[in-house]
Amino acid sequence: MVHNNELSPQMPGTVRVVQVFMWIGVVLGVILLVIGSLSLVAVSALSADPEIASASAALPPMAVMWVLMLISAVLVVVQLVLVIRIPRQQAATRTAIIWLFAISAAVNIVTAVLTTDYASNGVSLLLSALLIGLLMTDGAKRYFVR
Repeated sequence: MVHNNELSPQMPGTVRVVQVFMWIGVVLGVILLVIGSLSLVAVSALSADPEIASASAALPPMAVMWVLMLISAVLVVVQLVLVIRIPRQQAATRTAIIWLFAISAAVNIVTAVLTTDYASNGVSLLLSALLIGLLMTDGAKRYFVR
């Protein structure tokens, strides 16, 4: 919403792409958090079963998995807050989104090493790098001017 009769610059395509991917990330993040939490609860509850115990032996300790789940939950909430703030065009929002994706990339690297799930974490890492690159364009810099 524009006050004091100033024209607001049109959102460039690079920022729109970031915004769309962030909304998709929020939705998928919530779904994956629910599924991941239920999976961890199920593995904990069935840990006495020898088949489950042998299958979960390749995973890191349950406490590490819960910490990764908590970090993911915090990142999803921060992403939701930031994607809602994009239309405000504040430079701090752009900077915070860049930091969010940098931290997310670091978490993806740690998760890939701990869980040996290189495919999905590699895709997430590449996506984080792409979105950071889009936010570094001149159009994105001009858009986030307040």
